[in-house]
Amino acid sequence: MGPEIEAQVRAIQAAFADRPAGLVRHVERVVDEAVDLAGYWDVDPERVRLAAWGHDLFRALSLADQLSLAREAGVPVGPEEEAEPVLLHGPTAAVVLRQRFGVMDDEALSAIRDHTLGAPEMPLIAKVILIADKVEERKRRRTPIMREVRRLARRDLDLALLCWADWKWVEERAHGWDSHPRHWASRQAWVREHHNETGLPARVAEGLFETE
Repeated sequence: MGPEIEAQVRAIQAAFADRPAGLVRHVERVVDEAVDLAGYWDVDPERVRLAAWGHDLFRALSLADQLSLAREAGVPVGPEEEAEPVLLHGPTAAVVLRQRFGVMDDEALSAIRDHTLGAPEMPLIAKVILIADKVEERKRRRTPIMREVRRLARRDLDLALLCWADWKWVEERAHGWDSHPRHWASRQAWVREHHNETGLPARVAEGLFETE
């Protein structure tokens, strides 16, 4: 591991000293899952470890503290976040890790920011972190469909994201929950991208093209 990233990871790990043990174990499982998945997609495991350790840095804060810290960090707080402040922990962590921990890797920070709701366009590392967070071992036991999402992610990461979003949509409809506008925009973008790809004509062998 490069010395700069190693120092940043150690600093984040130290910040978890007063976090609940259950949260620390979750983060450790996400780190393992993300590094394993990154190997399938040729993503730098050092950057993946950094993003995985940072993604839930503020997950355990009280709802009032989530709102307070987000406002202090300059994170936009809309009515959805007012109603459900836990949605702020990723965006807040991304800002704080840049400002206080010296993390300047924009793609790793976007992975931290967007790991809860996704984004219409995501770098590869962000897709890895989001999926790893949803399919780590304890969540697979609790929600068996995540086993299938995990398996799919090893051959088609974008389709795995879409399948997770579809599952989330069904859960929200079944429980009468609203979809967050940012997540809904992400899902719509992923659906369009998927259908654009599947609607492309089959590739024609080069030797079959007519030439003058």
